[in-house]
Amino acid sequence: MTGRERWERATEYPLLALGLAFLVAYALPIIDPDFPAPWTAVFFAVEIVAWVAFAIDLVVRIAISHDRWRFIRTHPLDIAAVILPILRPLQALRALSILFLSARGLHRILRNRVLTYVVIAAMGIWLIAGLAVTQAERGVVGANIHDVWEGWWWAFVTMATVGYGDVYPITIEGRLVAVGLVVTGIALVGTVTAYIASWFAAQTRAAELAIQAEIDESEDKIDALARQVAALQKLIAERLPEGEKSSSD
Repeated sequence: MTGRERWERATEYPLLALGLAFLVAYALPIIDPDFPAPWTAVFFAVEIVAWVAFAIDLVVRIAISHDRWRFIRTHPLDIAAVILPILRPLQALRALSILFLSARGLHRILRNRVLTYVVIAAMGIWLIAGLAVTQAERGVVGANIHDVWEGWWWAFVTMATVGYGDVYPITIEGRLVAVGLVVTGIALVGTVTAYIASWFAAQTRAAELAIQAEIDESEDKIDALARQVAALQKLIAERLPEGEKSSSD
């Protein structure tokens, strides 16, 4: 195990806790915009602490990597979670990046890595997109998304590529969220479809192999039985008197 792998294993659960705390701090002021000012300050402090922790984690992982440039090229979410400033239009991207980074060790618990990331991605994108569009649309003249429940409903039907049209964003920021949600929704639907198809193919292949194994076993048993019958016929023929042999012939 390399130094970076030891570091990641040691920090995955603390970062998971910080990531969840960050998401709560991001979500609660949007769900209830009437939180008193002291709580707003607490939520902002939690976001800063989480950002600093992920920044330290990124710096350490880059420093102890054998190929630092390769690490930077292959970990765009890690970079995005740290370099995106805490501005409202980009808070959703930061929250999404931190969500994925926080869950990087969950595949050891859930065992299936692909399914883990698909489920986390689907739930996280839906949750954060609903929050982001609500934050963008609330209070805007002519908007029809006024609370987080409408935002989550819009995010669900948009992500599922249904799009009833009963609620929709009118701000530029909200429409950018819609574009990202449609693109990711199509990608996730394709991923889930491919995963289900591969699962059925694997189950069919396993069933075919089991049936073939049973056929091979039956053929072996038939061959063994045929050999036993031949041996028995030979034994009977050897023990018959010569007259009976001739009459049997």
